[in-house]
Amino acid sequence: MKKLNPKERVLEVASKLFREQGFNSTGVNQIIKDSKVAKASFYDHFESKDLLAVEYLNKRHIQWFKGLQDFICKSKTPKEKVLNSFEYLRYMNENENFSGCVFLNMLSELKYENTKPYEIIKNHKTDLSDFFKEIVKDEYKSFLIYMLFESCLTESQVYRNQEIIDNTIKYLKSKIL
Repeated sequence: MKKLNPKERVLEVASKLFREQGFNSTGVNQIIKDSKVAKASFYDHFESKDLLAVEYLNKRHIQWFKGLQDFICKSKTPKEKVLNSFEYLRYMNENENFSGCVFLNMLSELKYENTKPYEIIKNHKTDLSDFFKEIVKDEYKSFLIYMLFESCLTESQVYRNQEIIDNTIKYLKSKIL
């Protein structure tokens, strides 16, 4: 396993803490301590916790879409791609203990004046909507699928189970796709 440099350790620890504790409940001192870096090293890489959040969101966006692409890469039809996208949600819930959408979680904790993270969050959601448009090629259906996806993400976090995703997959198989 590759040894992480200080910046990578900070990002890894911050990602875990932001997901588990939330952005506002995670302090810079805890990130520094848990990532085993010097305070000066932290500030060499990140001028502030807000700038760390920007890098975290950008990195998460890339990782999340790579995971989604990996999940659908063997799918041959649009229907399989959409259904496997919802399977990706199931996978993420299992691996991240139903922590939900890190972008929406971060959104709920930020001040609106903090525009850079807002732009990243909006771009993530736009990219997800465009992802379904590219697969389905029908604007109305792709919008409905996107909204179902977002709803599954939120509801599975609230109820901490996969039931809404299972029911949505059944519905998609029988009605929309």
